[in-house]
Amino acid sequence: MKEYLQAAVAFAVLLMIIPCVVFLSPNKPQAAALPESSAVQGEKPADAQTVKIYFTDEKKLREYTMQEYMTGAVLAQMPADLEPAALQAQAILARTYALYRTQSESAHPTPALCGAVMSDDTKLYHGFFTEQQAKALYKDGYGKAREKIEQAVKAVQGKYLAYDGKPIIVAFHAVSDGHTRSAKDVWGQDIPYLASVESKLDEPLKQAVSKTEITSAQLKEKLGKVYDDITFAGSADSWLKITQTGEYGLVKQISVCGRQIPADELCEALDLSSQSFTFELSGDKFIFTCKGLGHMVGMSQLGANEMAKQGKTCEQILTHYFKGCKICDNSPQSS
Repeated sequence: MKEYLQAAVAFAVLLMIIPCVVFLSPNKPQAAALPESSAVQGEKPADAQTVKIYFTDEKKLREYTMQEYMTGAVLAQMPADLEPAALQAQAILARTYALYRTQSESAHPTPALCGAVMSDDTKLYHGFFTEQQAKALYKDGYGKAREKIEQAVKAVQGKYLAYDGKPIIVAFHAVSDGHTRSAKDVWGQDIPYLASVESKLDEPLKQAVSKTEITSAQLKEKLGKVYDDITFAGSADSWLKITQTGEYGLVKQISVCGRQIPADELCEALDLSSQSFTFELSGDKFIFTCKGLGHMVGMSQLGANEMAKQGKTCEQILTHYFKGCKICDNSPQSS
């Protein structure tokens, strides 16, 4: 489990920086409702649909079956040795995301995608592993990991998460600090099903708290690369001041030598694991204590895993983290 949890930490950094506005561009309409218990009208049966991904380095578009996409997505997004119900929840989110992206691109294509519905740019789109990439991460454990995830994907064939009958905007993170955060608090977008919910099972987990030590010289160097207008003057204990907070200690704005900086930008520059942090100066070191891992919006992956250990189903997990949503099924066998 340690190997896969280390992978989750690596993925969580990407999950933290994906901006909600990517999915909420005013030029891109929200997804339309899909007919429940039937194939999408005028299209291929649900999991006979394909997902097109643009690979930026190769400048090449590849097409995957829905099941291939879901498998590659879960391999890239969640440690494979988590509980089956947690993997099933992640698989449903992967399919939901593919449906949402497909409908969005159908209504308003993005020229840079060259006909695909997403790319491999994880700063803009959710992660996906090719077979080669998955083998590089999982190494000797690849066969076992893939088999387990394929079982989870098969168990939820045709299922997606919907709000008012429409595929939702998907958000997830590695672990919370006991509460998830709302999209409004983190991204300034009021999305009813991306509200803050309790995730108390996260609190005892060792991954829920982390410490990062940065010397004053390192802090100046890291922030100086991003902000060339900051003048570091006076003693180091006067450099940083939290100026705006949100729910449950979320830091939204911080002053760096008088320069107001959004907290998500600071986290990216300093490699902090979440916006829920405090700090202290000890000698020449800034010690940041972060709670949670990722942006903490939507489903907590390790929280989902703890719920699964208690016998909760993937449906119970998803409807806990996404209030007012329901799992729909448009697979051929449910017609």
